Amino acid sequence: MDEELAVSKRLEPYRPGKDGPWDYSAAAHLARRMTFGAPRGLVEKILAAGQAGAPALLLADREETPEMKAVADSQRGIGSTDSVQTWWAHRMLRGNSPARDKLALFWHDHFATSDAKVNDARLMMDQVRIFLRDGPGQFPSLLWAIAKDPAMIIWLDGNSNRRGKPNENFSRELMELFSLGIGNYTEKDIKEAARAFTGWHVKNREFWFNRRAHDTGTKTIFGKTGDFIGEDVVGMCFEKRESCEFIAGKLFDYYVGTPVSRELRKALGELYATSFRNTGVFLAKLLSSREFYSAPARRAIVSSPADFAIGTLRTLGATAGADRLPAEMSRMGMDILRPPSVKGWQKGESWLNSSTLLARYRFASMLTSDTENSPRIPWDRIEKGKAEGLFNLFFPGGLDERIRRLVEKEAGQDLKLMVTAIVELPEHQYI
Repeated sequence: MDEELAVSKRLEPYRPGKDGPWDYSAAAHLARRMTFGAPRGLVEKILAAGQAGAPALLLADREETPEMKAVADSQRGIGSTDSVQTWWAHRMLRGNSPARDKLALFWHDHFATSDAKVNDARLMMDQVRIFLRDGPGQFPSLLWAIAKDPAMIIWLDGNSNRRGKPNENFSRELMELFSLGIGNYTEKDIKEAARAFTGWHVKNREFWFNRRAHDTGTKTIFGKTGDFIGEDVVGMCFEKRESCEFIAGKLFDYYVGTPVSRELRKALGELYATSFRNTGVFLAKLLSSREFYSAPARRAIVSSPADFAIGTLRTLGATAGADRLPAEMSRMGMDILRPPSVKGWQKGESWLNSSTLLARYRFASMLTSDTENSPRIPWDRIEKGKAEGLFNLFFPGGLDERIRRLVEKEAGQDLKLMVTAIVELPEHQYI
């Protein structure tokens, strides 16, 4: 009971002044976790909004800017998945809803779908737009949308799921990876659920319920018996208590990153349930909690290639460079829209190996180049801040004095070399 009480207190609201300060460093911590990087203007907006109101402010639905609409139109006309990658990279770097894009990237990994098999750029863009639209809302709505998403149906062989010859791919991943987690269902549940999804096909790039292929027989799933259809199974999955714990636990790992005990996972599930399974509401509570702002949570997560590359550019105020971001991120191990498997990407320290670190160092050197498609960084503005401003920009919580002296010794008075040295630091590989 004492441990459960202690866990519940960790999820209580962070109290500035009592639990710690609400300062630039704390606001930058929220910026790095909810968006990409910590550009000064965004951090100042977060600071003004306050720790309680900032998460909801960042996730607010905003109309796409004319600039981003133009990028979407131009890339859609090209019709390749590379063009969709470029569109999304532009959104993440220059769009007005980076928190939604960061959350959409979470759902892209969670519902990992690859164009290597889908082979349809428009369907891949449509799926990303589902994540952007429904990602911050109620998880049941998102799960229903993804279950009928043409890209997902193609990815998990839905068109071959027919009466008499059910294909279990979607029903298995629905339970194992999308809603419940291993151990919270049986093989019989998967087999019976597959029958309920028979006839969920794609025709002319749209969801099509093929009645002739649907199994209308009685099924038994999670101990319940009936003439269940696909919608019933989706509902049965998200109604299980284990679903709240599973989704909340993954969101916690993505945004907070501290170790999760059994008691904490249970408390997270309860918080998600009392948030009406609304991801935005849940995140507003989680990301204003004591646990989120605790010392162990600061710089506790290895930056993904998106966090590293896009976050670095946004922090520096880059106004161009998005076109080459997908290729740079791919070299670092994250080929967006082409995850390696249905399980998504390996994360944490797996992001950092000899090959991907070399790609990160290459990116750091590229920041100061002046070639075509290189980032356009406002060096004149950075020049005004000198070295002190750079260190505060990237490490507002402070940096070990010994490391700082080494950077200054290596770079001398050259701010461009100093940026490269800072971006290559081990400390910069964490958010």
